Amino acid sequence: MKNILILTDFSDNYWNSISYALDLFKDKTINFFILKTFSKENEYFNLEERIDADDNLDSLLNEIKNTSTNKKHTFNIIKEAKNIITATKAQLKENNIDLVIIGTNDLTSKNVKNNNHISEELITKVPCDIMVVPNTASYSGYNEVVFATEYTNFLEAKITYNLRENTPFKNSKFRFLYLTKAEKPLNNDQQWNKETLHDYFKNVSHSFSEKVNNNLAVSLDEFVKEIKADLIITAAKNLNLIEQLIFRPNSKNLNYTNKTPFLVLNQSTI
Repeated sequence: MKNILILTDFSDNYWNSISYALDLFKDKTINFFILKTFSKENEYFNLEERIDADDNLDSLLNEIKNTSTNKKHTFNIIKEAKNIITATKAQLKENNIDLVIIGTNDLTSKNVKNNNHISEELITKVPCDIMVVPNTASYSGYNEVVFATEYTNFLEAKITYNLRENTPFKNSKFRFLYLTKAEKPLNNDQQWNKETLHDYFKNVSHSFSEKVNNNLAVSLDEFVKEIKADLIITAAKNLNLIEQLIFRPNSKNLNYTNKTPFLVLNQSTI
């Protein structure tokens, strides 16, 4: 049994993240928890707006049940008058959450800091694996999976290894992509981390590639298009890399931010 937490704000993009999750786990026994948070300054303490929100949640639950074809799926609507980070952390403990799924209205290809950048808050502050689902993403299997890396995190192999036996990844080809701004030899630690990845995946279809570009997001985008990647993975601890690939990619013409889901693996789960 897996417990999946999906955050919603009733937008079209968050419905897409729900649809994606239902397809991804269509053959699995899953407890879905749908979380809607309310700040204390707005609708939760306004009776009329709170009734509207409750109606929206009831409609959402009915739509989800009508969409799911798996009788082993259960759905729970959760309302919290808390900050979204506090509420999400509470759910991890209360319901033993394995994965958090979020939509990405705020994930755009622009070099601008968004003060409401929920995805950044969640990835940096919530100790759980988090999947970011872009607004046009659709699930059709994980044939090609890109793991974006700088070979600086010695736990990358261990946290990624756990994916191998999960149903969506059993036939996946893992492409470890080294992103660098300058062509230079790997240092001893980087070489060791790369070899460790190879050892962990020696019985799984995998390869190692390298892209050199001052703009790491452009390198990733080119590689994703080359191999028609279905999913991008990275480690939550690699904040410098995540900053350049997800939070503030320095380019306006990136396809992956709108099309390719991003799975951020947290070391607290190993």
